[in-house]
Amino acid sequence: MAEDDIDLILRHVSRKLPHAVARALLDCEGPIEPVEWVETQVTSRQRRLDRALLVKAAEGKRLLHVEWARAMTRDVSWRMFEYNTLTALALGDEARARRGTTPEERPPRIESVLVLLAGRDEPWPEQGVYRTSPDDRPFSGVSFRVEPVYQRTVAELVRRATEQGSPFWLIFAPLTRDVDADKLAEVVEILRAQSSATEFEELCAAMTVFAETNHRVKGLRDVVVSALPGRLVVQNWFFREGRKEGRKEGRKVGRLQGRLETLAHQFERRLGRPLTTPERQTLADRLAKLGAVRVGDVVLDRSPEELARWLAPRNEG
Repeated sequence: MAEDDIDLILRHVSRKLPHAVARALLDCEGPIEPVEWVETQVTSRQRRLDRALLVKAAEGKRLLHVEWARAMTRDVSWRMFEYNTLTALALGDEARARRGTTPEERPPRIESVLVLLAGRDEPWPEQGVYRTSPDDRPFSGVSFRVEPVYQRTVAELVRRATEQGSPFWLIFAPLTRDVDADKLAEVVEILRAQSSATEFEELCAAMTVFAETNHRVKGLRDVVVSALPGRLVVQNWFFREGRKEGRKEGRKVGRLQGRLETLAHQFERRLGRPLTTPERQTLADRLAKLGAVRVGDVVLDRSPEELARWLAPRNEG
């Protein structure tokens, strides 16, 4: 499975079952009440931050920022820092925009968690960091909790699910170091006992997809599928529309980006200069709206002066 497939699956489950996610991943005492997923658009970076769950806990409101990673690559720590920082900046901007904000109404604090799905055998530290300060100075940067679920045993995940009252941990059972068909069958029954009918169906569907990724142990997917109603195997969002639409959208974005680069080069040749950032954005908008054929006609049919006017952001013609 590709990284995007994993992200798609876990994002879907998280959106459907925010209580289970919050209880599993938030490190705090007392009751936890999910409020909403924060949808903050950071236009300066063209990135949507949609992994932050606003949660009300005994200590007050906080944002739970979750990253799923297939492996600990070099850029994972930077990504944790980037998302954490951009989220904080965006929330600060929104707070300032709400005139009358007092110090007591400051943006919620952010708790970041990295869930690792595969990687090395050597144990990971409980905390990861991205440091911005020199090594000989007090720490400055972002720290985050590391949850390498693939290094856990089946029993460890079951214990966590039971102690925290969150069956969410159980979907990772097919990735654990000691899983086999019999143990996974027991996990499925524990999941059935610990969750509602809706939770069971959603979490089992996700578990099935993870079972497909385990090439060490055969038959894990069949164990989970056998516990699901037949209609889910055929109709469930994961098995059909989710991954199909995700792949289709990925191919569409890739084709559009390739066409944009080709057309941008053609415009630059006709203009005799590089496109400005606003001009490239206008070109991207026109490409999405008009299509490559019509935009290609424009670059061939109009003079350099007309092309410059056509690319001006204020021009809608």
